[in-house]
Amino acid sequence: MFVPHVFVEEELAVGGQATLAPDDAHHLLRVLRRRPGDRVVAVTPAGRRWLSQLAAGTPPRVRAVAPLPGSEPPVHVTLGQGLPKGAKMEEVVRHGTEVGVSRFVPVWAARSISRPRDAAVARRVERWRRIAREAARQAQRSAVPRVDPPATLEALLAEAAWDLILMPWEEEEARGLRQELEARAAAWGRPAAGRRVLILIGPEGGWEAEEVEAARHAGARVVTLGPRILRTETAGVLVAGLVLHALGDLG
Repeated sequence: MFVPHVFVEEELAVGGQATLAPDDAHHLLRVLRRRPGDRVVAVTPAGRRWLSQLAAGTPPRVRAVAPLPGSEPPVHVTLGQGLPKGAKMEEVVRHGTEVGVSRFVPVWAARSISRPRDAAVARRVERWRRIAREAARQAQRSAVPRVDPPATLEALLAEAAWDLILMPWEEEEARGLRQELEARAAAWGRPAAGRRVLILIGPEGGWEAEEVEAARHAGARVVTLGPRILRTETAGVLVAGLVLHALGDLG
């Protein structure tokens, strides 16, 4: 039987209880028609998963029964997505969360068509965060991915935490993504636990040559994805899945 996941705001111990967030309570009680005593997996702020039961009473609560293994990838993947137009970023966040992306950073790229004002940006970020939470619940993850406000490529590259930066570019011909990932897997082993990988995906018009050179200067590995051109909302999810698989996740 399918056991739904919920996120709670309190840490748990055996027999301990936590209150459900309103959206999780609505999903369990109204959408899934669960009742007191039914099983549920509760995920705490520290990313711990607990086999739990719905408890009777108001407000709706869960009672922890036994701890469960975590479900997060061993590799921390950040997707730096050149800010696309329309609702495409929502697709990126939803499907990237399902695959296992740990952090999303929309990037103000030179060819980004979408240039929302500050108030609109704040509303979009909040929506993207809600989508990440819903997708994490559906995918039964141990954590909700972080969704940052839009940043510049320069700021993202300046972060010192990266073990590997990958930038797919349609004009690259010399080195393929598979070649790069095979080399990393050989050097790091599988699973490459704790490694931090940044994937940089251009917006609809792709990266400009100056952006690619800036990324190279920061240590990025510029790679080709082959002869076909992918949509911006498809490319990042595909590359994230391949990275996670090559470095010890996704079976």
